[in-house]
Amino acid sequence: MRVTIIIPTHNEEDMLPSLLNTILIEVNKISQHSFSILIVDGKSTDNTVSIVKDIMIKNKNVHMITEEEKEGLGAAYLYGINYAINSLKADAFMEFDGDFQHDPRDIVKLVRKFDEGYNYIIGSRYIKDGSIPKEWSFYRRKLSKFGNIIIKTLLNIDIEDATSGFRLTRTIPLKDILPLKKENLLSLRHAYKIHFLFAAIKGGVRAVEVPIIFLNRNKGISKSTFEDVLESLRVVVRLLLKNS
Repeated sequence: MRVTIIIPTHNEEDMLPSLLNTILIEVNKISQHSFSILIVDGKSTDNTVSIVKDIMIKNKNVHMITEEEKEGLGAAYLYGINYAINSLKADAFMEFDGDFQHDPRDIVKLVRKFDEGYNYIIGSRYIKDGSIPKEWSFYRRKLSKFGNIIIKTLLNIDIEDATSGFRLTRTIPLKDILPLKKENLLSLRHAYKIHFLFAAIKGGVRAVEVPIIFLNRNKGISKSTFEDVLESLRVVVRLLLKNS
């Protein structure tokens, strides 16, 4: 199977070289699948693009595309997913952060479940053996945890971490359930993850969570904002109204 790891970036020069090298080391240990890495750059103004181009010269499995306009995380992933499917012929795609908060060593956990026949594998912070950074403030911990409880309860989905950004998805059947076009998404920001998950589960996709250790960002600043919290609530409400 051909698996494309999609990584949106915006000014990630500090961590990207180490991240890509570590991912390449980890996927080279997984012999049963063919892996590629796709960088979706959101018009970085630092050396991110130059760094990726240098890595691409040395490794033909690393690719890069640039967003025409920066519209949000969901838009970046959608651009990457369509490129992975149409140009890289990916049978599956993995959503992966570009800021080293996802541990490349956890990739194999998601792949194991993929090999067991699951179509939608979620790296979960909120099941047994999963965790969030101890450096997070009390407010951020509670907001994340209870936000996921609210999403699970209102949408009636048996998933503990609906907002996880670390996922492995089999291309088919997702693209048959949710046409991969911007006009079909309820959010082009972080909340796209909730729409994807809800559509997959309600469409009968076989989903499962695996525990991950969510790492603290040790360089740069978080790109999450309070607006993303409000956007998530709006998406949940719209999903409820559409499916009531």
